[in-house]
Amino acid sequence: MVGGAMTVEFGLDTILHQRIIDKCMSVYRDGHFHLAAFESMKQVELALKEKSGTNDKLFGTRLVDTLLGSGKSIKLTVPLGDELQEQAKSLFKGAFSYYRNYTAHDGSKIDEVICIRIMVLASELLDLIAASSISFEEIGGAKGLIERGIFDKESQISDLLSFLSSQVCPGCFDGLFEDLCERGYTDHQYQSVFDLGLIEYKQEIRDYSLPGEPADLDTFGWFELTPLGQTVLNKNQNI
Repeated sequence: MVGGAMTVEFGLDTILHQRIIDKCMSVYRDGHFHLAAFESMKQVELALKEKSGTNDKLFGTRLVDTLLGSGKSIKLTVPLGDELQEQAKSLFKGAFSYYRNYTAHDGSKIDEVICIRIMVLASELLDLIAASSISFEEIGGAKGLIERGIFDKESQISDLLSFLSSQVCPGCFDGLFEDLCERGYTDHQYQSVFDLGLIEYKQEIRDYSLPGEPADLDTFGWFELTPLGQTVLNKNQNI
């Protein structure tokens, strides 16, 4: 307690997104604050493209307008209220206009404090995207997963994605891991398609009661391919 105010200390590892920790912290610790800040904003840009499954050569605010605009766009995960989608989009545009452009073209005035602030902001943006902790593109795509020994061949990846996306039911985890084991998949392979942002688990509360009866609530869950996951599945099925 200092002057009647409570002080709270946070380690950077507790507030930064895992991608920022993995891609930026070693550069930051070496004192290359400009490069760490630039990489932070680059990871946000990359995550936006991965989340949408786009290969468009767009950057900065143009990318934000395209992917967070109307129509088939990324819906952000907004903990302060889903009605703040447009305001959250404005946060992306401001961050890209102010930080991303400066780090890409100059960055000479970025010291340690500014670098930390940019990494924290980038972490907030990655959380709003619900970005995966690992970049599918930077790991080398499907071929990278094979080279790292996570999968034996690309058809394994598409088969796993196809199987998981067919699991739609109340309590759909019942027997799931037994089925995966019987199909020859490991827990590590199962976790990797989530870590890379290829598939997501979603759920909602549904009322199965008849009119006039007490509420009969149950959790309905399902696995859903992300746009990137659908792209990977389609590509491998066409090989």
